[in-house]
Amino acid sequence: MLKEEAARIAENSTLSHIEKKKINAAKYSAMMAPIIVALERRLASTSREPETAHEVWFRKEYGEQLKSAILAFKTPPVSAVQLGDVWRPFDAIAASLATYQRKPFIYLSEVAPQLASLSSSDVPMPGLEKQILMHNSSSTSADVQGIITISSFCEQVTILSTKTKPKKLVLLGSDGQKYTYLLKGREDLRLDARIMQLLQAVNSFLNSSTHSLCQSLAIRYYSVTPISGRAGLIQWVDNVTSMYSIYRSWQIRQLAAAGAGNTNNPVPPVPRPSDMFYGKIIPALKEKGIRRVISRRDWPHEVKRTVLLDLMKDTPRELLWQEMWCASEGFRGFSLKSKR
Repeated sequence: MLKEEAARIAENSTLSHIEKKKINAAKYSAMMAPIIVALERRLASTSREPETAHEVWFRKEYGEQLKSAILAFKTPPVSAVQLGDVWRPFDAIAASLATYQRKPFIYLSEVAPQLASLSSSDVPMPGLEKQILMHNSSSTSADVQGIITISSFCEQVTILSTKTKPKKLVLLGSDGQKYTYLLKGREDLRLDARIMQLLQAVNSFLNSSTHSLCQSLAIRYYSVTPISGRAGLIQWVDNVTSMYSIYRSWQIRQLAAAGAGNTNNPVPPVPRPSDMFYGKIIPALKEKGIRRVISRRDWPHEVKRTVLLDLMKDTPRELLWQEMWCASEGFRGFSLKSKR
């Protein structure tokens, strides 16, 4: 948009060169003002006195780079050709940070020394708060004897290679056992916690029925502990296979089988489910005369249903059954899994 404005102003023969520069500078400052405010707020938050080894490293490595990049960004470029240059310092910082973020783990003492030095506490282990024994319900304080508390944190923190870079934490409980959690940032987990509470309520209803107890009906859930509106802890469940990994493995097998007899052309990359969905929903919306819709809530229900049924036709219905069969020791084990 700035380039279009600059081109329009340049075509105005009634303005002098100095007037054109002033108008372009004013438009640049006005349009970039919200971005500059956001950048300065981020700079202020990262410029406070460092408290951890990681913050000391970040300030030393990128403090001056961020200041010079923001200063250059606040200065209007001389010509429209140089508009793309204002982002280059930030691109260099982002590329450098991307290299650092490829690390498979970090040490807790570098980012949270107080947690790393923890030797014992009265904080209940997340998700195990129900073990609190309320011996005296009329008392204002609860008897917490028998509750599992957090004794310490393991030093090594694993970084998962997904979009938000969640961290895998291992906590040592007062009972001597290790408890693993996934620390997720930049995500509100309060709704997830409410869903887990709903599943617990459903299990309570199922346990109250003799018929459901005979059939061993129950829903397996995990604990979700929101820390704030932007972060939370999710209980780590071992020995599980995600639906995404099952679906992706099937995609890889399909592509490998399709290209088995063709040695000249390389095997194409595996399409992501999101790309497959948008590859069908966008043309379907255009057929209904909808060119641009920001919110999914505004998409017609019949279009979404048609796309869902179309995607379901492309996926074999027995895919999950095959995975369960391959993961079972025999028919008895498969039968027990299929009945749950």
